Amino acid sequence: MDTQESQKNILVIRSATRILNQTLLSLKEEFPECRITVLAPESAREAVEQDPLIDEVLTITDQRRMSVSSYGTKNIACLRGKKFDLAVALYNIDHGLGYSNIDLLACAAHSKEVRGYNSRGTFVKLDSAKAVRKSLMEKTTFFWLGINYAATALLFFIITLALIGEWGVRKLFGRKSVSHESYQPSRSPVPEADKAVSQA
Repeated sequence: MDTQESQKNILVIRSATRILNQTLLSLKEEFPECRITVLAPESAREAVEQDPLIDEVLTITDQRRMSVSSYGTKNIACLRGKKFDLAVALYNIDHGLGYSNIDLLACAAHSKEVRGYNSRGTFVKLDSAKAVRKSLMEKTTFFWLGINYAATALLFFIITLALIGEWGVRKLFGRKSVSHESYQPSRSPVPEADKAVSQA
């Protein structure tokens, strides 16, 4: 590997904490002289700055989802100004679904190459088109999942109403049938001795 290739300027987006260290080691092994900048939530700054494998730490305000919009246009412009050779998105799961926001953020840095690293230590190469397709696929998946939950809840509601209605009808008609029955008092048998007296 030539010196220029080894001295890559790399951006790593800290989107999956548990694979950060193994990814940094992998990058250092592939590019021994690389300079690594990590983009992390503000709350993680102190912990990330203590890592000897990291040269610079950039922060993003603590959000539920790190994204291009939450980072802001000015900060995105600063990222592009650093002219990264490689931008890295981290996934806690092998297929990387659910991380399209991180892919889009990595692509927004306009680095020469974008990779997505998963929990197995392997990576896939990304570009803006792939990130957008992934985002659309995630939204479609979440949409149908929501429809499925809504349909299940509606079906449960209908079944519950039907059971309550059946119980009410049975109770109502059960009372009516009892009230309309003709009352026939029972006649106790006359003892034989009483019959003889009455006949006399």
